Amino acid sequence: MRHLACAALLLTAILFSPRLFAQAASTPSATPSAATAPSIKFDVVYFKRCERIDLTHKQVSIPVGGDSLGEQCQPIRSLFDVAYGSNFPYLVKGEPAWVDTDAYDFQAKVAPEDIPTWQKMDLPARRLMTADLLADVLKLKMHVETQSRPVYNLVVAKGGPKLTASKPDPDAPDGTQKPSRSDVRWVGQDEAAYTNTNMKTLAGGLAARLDRDVVDKTGITGTYDFHVKPLPFIHYDPKTSNVETTDFAGIIDGVKSLGLKLDPGKSETTVIVVDHIERPPQN
Repeated sequence: MRHLACAALLLTAILFSPRLFAQAASTPSATPSAATAPSIKFDVVYFKRCERIDLTHKQVSIPVGGDSLGEQCQPIRSLFDVAYGSNFPYLVKGEPAWVDTDAYDFQAKVAPEDIPTWQKMDLPARRLMTADLLADVLKLKMHVETQSRPVYNLVVAKGGPKLTASKPDPDAPDGTQKPSRSDVRWVGQDEAAYTNTNMKTLAGGLAARLDRDVVDKTGITGTYDFHVKPLPFIHYDPKTSNVETTDFAGIIDGVKSLGLKLDPGKSETTVIVVDHIERPPQN
């Protein structure tokens, strides 16, 4: 069982489609969002099996002005992150082991007639389209349960937060100089750089690498630029081909430089149970 993140707690033990789940996670937007986004078609969906997971390319690429999404030698788990990841923590269970262990090159290209619509979509809407793709190509079926589980509460440490507010973007196309789009990128084997990021997004990133969910209770609003180290859930040694799990205590220590801390607690948690999933078709 591994941690992901979702945008809203759902009703207990109901059957749902990925579109319904993503709609419940949506927020209003001037651009097409998860609640109102029209369905788009991917006219090319490509999977190719890799020998091993590539830890130097950890993110699914969704170019802002592009016509596709893709990843390089990553597990199917990373597509779950895109389809269902957002603000509040949840768990996934019942998935076969290959969801985490088998690596694939993946690309889905938007049909030419749908590219303008895709390029106007915000991230929640694109998550919705990814969830639809998983249901279609991998025959993914799920249901929801709610459980009381141990969590970490992300809170402000003694001495207060040590965060740098995101800077305005002087090249913003709308002339508002709003901060650039939220982003996280790896700057080393054990360090992630967050840009224009709020505390709920940080909590979700931490939950994905710990033994329990992380709930934002900092009370901090706004967006910030910062680095977190150490962060990865696993280390891969290319010389020995050994994979070692990161010490949870090390991850917890990683937030101290931000003036934050993780306190143990309990919370109602949405659990997404995988009822059925098929391996990707080979191209």
